[in-house]
Amino acid sequence: MGTSGNRPSNKVFSISTTIRNPKRNTDFLNAFKPFSGKVLDDNNMNRFMYELVKKGIYKFSNLTEQVKTKLELEIELTDDEVKEAIDNNPQATGQRGRVMTWLRSLKDQGFLMFEDNKIFITKLGYSLIENNENATNIYSKAMIGLHANNPSRPAMFNKARPFLNTLFVINEVNKAWKEMGNEPKGILKHEFSYFVLSMTDCDYKKAASEIINYRKTYRYESNQKFAEKYLQEKGLPPLKENSLLRDYPDDVFKKFEMTGLLRQRGKFGYIYYDFSKYNKEKVNTILSYYKDFKFEEFLTQKEYFEFLSNIVIPWENNDIIRNKIVEAKSKVLGISLSETLTIDEKEEYLDRMFYSSALSKAVEKYDIKLILKELLILSKSCKEKSKFEDISEPLRLEYLLALSLGKLYGTEGLVSNIIYNEDGLPLHCAPGGKCDIQLIREEGSYILEPTMQRSRNQQNNNETTNIARHVRDEFKKNNLKYRVAMVAPAVHPDVIDYFVYASDRNNVSMITTTINVMAALFKNSDSISKLNNNFDIVFKEMIGNDVEIFADKINRYVPVI
Repeated sequence: MGTSGNRPSNKVFSISTTIRNPKRNTDFLNAFKPFSGKVLDDNNMNRFMYELVKKGIYKFSNLTEQVKTKLELEIELTDDEVKEAIDNNPQATGQRGRVMTWLRSLKDQGFLMFEDNKIFITKLGYSLIENNENATNIYSKAMIGLHANNPSRPAMFNKARPFLNTLFVINEVNKAWKEMGNEPKGILKHEFSYFVLSMTDCDYKKAASEIINYRKTYRYESNQKFAEKYLQEKGLPPLKENSLLRDYPDDVFKKFEMTGLLRQRGKFGYIYYDFSKYNKEKVNTILSYYKDFKFEEFLTQKEYFEFLSNIVIPWENNDIIRNKIVEAKSKVLGISLSETLTIDEKEEYLDRMFYSSALSKAVEKYDIKLILKELLILSKSCKEKSKFEDISEPLRLEYLLALSLGKLYGTEGLVSNIIYNEDGLPLHCAPGGKCDIQLIREEGSYILEPTMQRSRNQQNNNETTNIARHVRDEFKKNNLKYRVAMVAPAVHPDVIDYFVYASDRNNVSMITTTINVMAALFKNSDSISKLNNNFDIVFKEMIGNDVEIFADKINRYVPVI
């Protein structure tokens, strides 16, 4: 809401910065599932905070040794222990205030609804955590439908639709800038903040014209005096320079970027927000479909959130548009597609090629020592601060394993089903039903299935059967025999027992191992043939030892990187 707090007025649009990175939204929503539809009294508030701490989403610095041990072993805390842990870690805004700011951030994005002292996960929120729909489509619906003023944000008066305004302003500015003989690059971050986030209506042509006129005077530089006067003339409360130039545009754009339709490029004071080159045809279809968009009025929160869940994204259920998008994507990638492929197969293949190209950029960027150290940070064996702390832990583990394979053995035959942006940064985990990571090589092929779940029941219920199914599906698809690894922070003996059984039943070398052991396998295997040998040693130890002994050994192991 900005520095003006909850005072009703027109304002520079913002979304709560408490959950700074939307890549963590899924973690928070999953933790909130048991509390959806309940009154958040003190007890439920404490339990929710505990769920966040237990899952590693939020960290307490002051815990007793007994509570630390219970958390590590995933033993449920008593109500008194939860209350004591929370009391020993006071929040600046109070515990309830802290939790509510997290929940308001999810509400502002369309994933939670507050009603009658209860908080509910919306249809879009459930779509996101069930992971059975492409996450970029879910965010596209949420952002296209986003209204600055709506029944859940009555203190913001702006009759604006910030995401659609952004798309249409960028389009208008690019056209005008090109007509003036300049290369269209999108809009600069400060232009986004001054002229788009401050919009009190949907007059995107006026905002685009103001950006062009601003450039004629100030070129590509930000000017705080101009901004102060401009906001004052529009009747908007003033903002601190850091908020206007950094906090607000950064945070809003991170949410917009999750659609896959926009990208950030440039650096230092010259950061541009522009259309994704790969998804430009998707943007074009939105510009066409929503060309007459306007601000809608809603009487209730239910009506507004129902509207969000029913937003039309033009390429859904329209094969003519889908084929047009496929043609545009294939041109961007320089790929010719066989006409024997179905539309689904074409889309999947093109996305795989795009994500592979994006991953290659990240592989080039990072050193293997850094990647392996990050794995130890994730396993909590290394106490250093992560360079990827904004990426949620499940997504980070998947990303680091893909980076490790790509850095050590090259990206040929490497399939990572993470949804990446154009710069090789992960936006969301692999959709449900797909292998997370595959390496397909003549020398040896692998399936890696990462999980940050620690408990026996979570790993048994959510991971093991999925992995066995993926192995069978991939064998039917390409007749390859894989080596398979489930990689987790720690492994329970019962899960190891299942993998011994599944390996024998499927005639495949399948191990369940820790992040630390996997990091050591990478460190000691500078070729796929060496990785094969080292993997087989672990496999033989797993099937040749008592499961309790093997579990104790790998759970205690910490490599030197």
